[in-house]
Amino acid sequence: MNGKIGKGVDIVNIDKYNQHMTSPIYLSAREASIELGVRPATLYAYVSRGLVRSIPGPGRQRRYHAEDVRALRNRRDTGEAIAERPSMPGPTLETQLTLITEDGPVYRGQPAVQLARSSSLEAIATLLWDCTNDPFASPPPTAPDLNLPDLRPVERVMMAFAAWPAIDRAAYTLSHRLLAAKGAALLRSGVAALICGAPSEAPVHLQIAKAWGIRHGASIDLLRAALVLSADHEFNTSAFAVRCAASTRAPLHAALIAGLGAFSGPRHGSASERVGGWLDAIRTAADIEPVMQERLVRGESLPGFGNRIYQLKDPRAACLIDMIAEAEIDHPLARLLPEVLESANALFGHGPNIDFTFAVIQRILGLPDHAGVSIFCAGRLVGWVAHALEQYQKPEQIRPRAIYTGERPRG
Repeated sequence: MNGKIGKGVDIVNIDKYNQHMTSPIYLSAREASIELGVRPATLYAYVSRGLVRSIPGPGRQRRYHAEDVRALRNRRDTGEAIAERPSMPGPTLETQLTLITEDGPVYRGQPAVQLARSSSLEAIATLLWDCTNDPFASPPPTAPDLNLPDLRPVERVMMAFAAWPAIDRAAYTLSHRLLAAKGAALLRSGVAALICGAPSEAPVHLQIAKAWGIRHGASIDLLRAALVLSADHEFNTSAFAVRCAASTRAPLHAALIAGLGAFSGPRHGSASERVGGWLDAIRTAADIEPVMQERLVRGESLPGFGNRIYQLKDPRAACLIDMIAEAEIDHPLARLLPEVLESANALFGHGPNIDFTFAVIQRILGLPDHAGVSIFCAGRLVGWVAHALEQYQKPEQIRPRAIYTGERPRG
């Protein structure tokens, strides 16, 4: 049958017509900026914060999701653009460290997923810290003389950093010349606290591999890649906390403690442990769908899947999942991984994020409790140091303003 519907739409093409009508609408940078009433730089900041999705456009341009732009526009209060405050520097800050793209984070112009294939965490540190000399050339620091109680790894790092002035006579220096070497010393001290060892000059991934009994070359390589991909992710909560502290000119060890405090929450650094809450219930392929269906019926999300920054998938997770497959690790979960990913996508419509891969790596390598959090923390220490070093070079103190929504004086 060949007829018409509406204004010249063929009946045989109605499915194509409906698909076109429900396709997302994208705007140019100029169009999106005009709709929001902001400068292009502010639009790009919204994208980096996950408020507006974007896709590659013609040439080197990008296109911006109209639904996100209009939702953001509707959230304004009395016509004032969100985070657009000329009198005080707010949450939208400039950085030369990390650019987030749909292909993953880019560290000072170099794609992290490519660096993950060969670089060490120390090499990433020298890149993000913009070093001209090797900050790891000095001997490792002595460990603080602490009688640590039975604490979680991140809490041990916080205690070690709190005691830093006891072992470093220049703990409070803000000398740019000294800070990179201090960052290297704090990284080594932090890793030692995570694995209950002594600070070492060995590469971080080899220190952790030795402490946890990882001997297989491909497994060690997987650990190294996870550390590299953990190093930085722009202005997430913990990085912003570090920058706030650094903007007050708090010393480096104190700025890192600020980041650790934000990182310790279950919605950030400890997110991989929430993944374990459902992942450990899967023993065979027959368990996969019932475990996920149970969460779906209860209206619960699936921890480890979905990411507010990436529209389609977390490229960091995709890189690590590829490396897990290449490593051919003999573990039931490694063999079930393709079915877990397929079912999660079919039931929840999301791809895996990096927290999921931390939980998987912990289990398939037989690592100790909290290992996923420790890997994430060790890598992110490098990013936090980078954010502090960059913020120390900026004159302003970070002081966002609030949009007051409470009661107002009467009369």
